[in-house]
Amino acid sequence: MHSIKLNGRSRRIAVFAIAMALTASALFGGGYFRPQQVAARSISEMESEQEAIQSKVDAANDKIDELQGQIDAEEEYQQTLTEQIALYKEQIQLFDDQIAALEVEIENKNAEIDQLEADIVQLEEDIAAKQVEIDDTFELFKTRMVALYQAGETSSLAMLLSSSSFGDFVTNIRLMQAVSQSDEQLVDKLKTQKAEQEETKTEVEVTKGEVEEALVQVKEDEEAIILQREQKKVAQSGLEEAYKESESAQEDMEALKAQYEEDLQSALDLERQVEAEIQAFYAEQAKKQQAAQQAAQQSGSSSTTTIPQVSAGDLSFRWPLPGYSYISSPYGSRWGGFHTGIDISGGGVYGASIVAAEAGTVILAASHYSYGNYVIVDHGGGYSTLYAHMSSIGCSVGDYVTKGQTIGYVGSTGNSTGPHLHFEVRINGASQNPQSYVSP
Repeated sequence: MHSIKLNGRSRRIAVFAIAMALTASALFGGGYFRPQQVAARSISEMESEQEAIQSKVDAANDKIDELQGQIDAEEEYQQTLTEQIALYKEQIQLFDDQIAALEVEIENKNAEIDQLEADIVQLEEDIAAKQVEIDDTFELFKTRMVALYQAGETSSLAMLLSSSSFGDFVTNIRLMQAVSQSDEQLVDKLKTQKAEQEETKTEVEVTKGEVEEALVQVKEDEEAIILQREQKKVAQSGLEEAYKESESAQEDMEALKAQYEEDLQSALDLERQVEAEIQAFYAEQAKKQQAAQQAAQQSGSSSTTTIPQVSAGDLSFRWPLPGYSYISSPYGSRWGGFHTGIDISGGGVYGASIVAAEAGTVILAASHYSYGNYVIVDHGGGYSTLYAHMSSIGCSVGDYVTKGQTIGYVGSTGNSTGPHLHFEVRINGASQNPQSYVSP
């Protein structure tokens, strides 16, 4: 009988304990995140903090992925245990059905044996009664033979000479014939009785043979019942073990889920913090641009900003990663949070050129603990695009880039699980669905 091998709970508890320790160290050890106002910091200050924070972020993200994998494995394990329990129940029910069927068969066989034994008793009584008949007939035959011997053989001539008349002779002849016929009938009767007795004896032997066969079958059925009960006992033991393991696995899975949810909440908090930093950055840029415009007005000169003044109708965005069109993660809700852009990837994407989706001025080119190496290009009219997780940056703050110009190369820096381009479109700092503006 094949069964699913049950893993000990101790192994899973040890793995879970290590996961808890690593996660706690990654998320809370040494200060995972310090709330700060991006507007009050320079890009160089953000870069100086990147290296220290990055290792902790990587550990936290890896742990979230690891815990999710463990939860998936625990759920699959729990499902397997549930299936095993169902199979054990089905097997035990089958054993019960087989035992019940064997018990009915034994009961029927015992009833058959009782009937056969009763038939044997009756047949033996018939044999005994037939033997009495045979003995009586044989005694009568012997008496007749003795009488004939004592009387001697009488010929037809002697009977004629001793007869007083012909009629008397005929009468004597008929009497002799009757006696002879009676003797023959007596012999025939004796033969018939003996044949019937032998036939009954044969029937007794056949019936005894049937009894022996039925007894053998009963013994086999009884042995089969013993085996079925032993196998049922094994199945019941397996069922009890599976129930215990299922309960243990359920407890471990709940603990893993609780830890995963805690880590996920930390990740969501980080996501919100990153968005707050971006919004603060845009707010700071708006203040700078407004201050520059006011200074220009006060001096009586034209605007000194290098950012072209365009309207939305002047913009026509292009796909930022030529040769690659697979979107591994779309814009919108994700893992209980919100994905503010699209992730573009594909085979051999690492190192591929990232191009500006539209002409504009680079207003940020830096390294960030979540975005990694990233660039923001302002296209005017409140429109900007963001390119993240670059392996290296190919432009600098203040550069004016044309549409299609290379501004960096695909990598997996920052909060990233593999090489890809994270691409965003924003209007006045608010994220938009990039697929409404670009297509491969």
